[in-house]
Amino acid sequence: MTMTSRLSELRRRIRERGEEGKGAEAAAAREMRAVRVSASPVELWIVLGRESDYVVIPGTYCSCPHFTIRVVGQEIEEPCYHLVAVEIARRSGRYHDLSAALDSEKLVDILLETIFEGRTRTLRRILYQYCSVSEP
Repeated sequence: MTMTSRLSELRRRIRERGEEGKGAEAAAAREMRAVRVSASPVELWIVLGRESDYVVIPGTYCSCPHFTIRVVGQEIEEPCYHLVAVEIARRSGRYHDLSAALDSEKLVDILLETIFEGRTRTLRRILYQYCSVSEP
């Protein structure tokens, strides 16, 4: 199977599971744990987990171990729940969009923390401030 056909199959399965809208991925979307941090040139998301956070490129990539081991390593087109959570969040509109609010320095901090430390304190701090201000 070619890389293009594998990617097409992965995207099909993400859409399929996103339409089901249940399980951990639906909970992540419902709890608004999907955060869009960049809209262009590449759409980047962070899915905030209870123990770890992950970088997601919708329909294409997740920094979680499941994606690295199973999808890339074992060539299994079964998406991780983070990819599906972003799909559900995009469809339902239940996500935080900080893509316009983050400068490039903050975006780099968030990505580096997520990839190398497994959690992003910077994004969590920004969300806490954002949610505190937006509440009456």
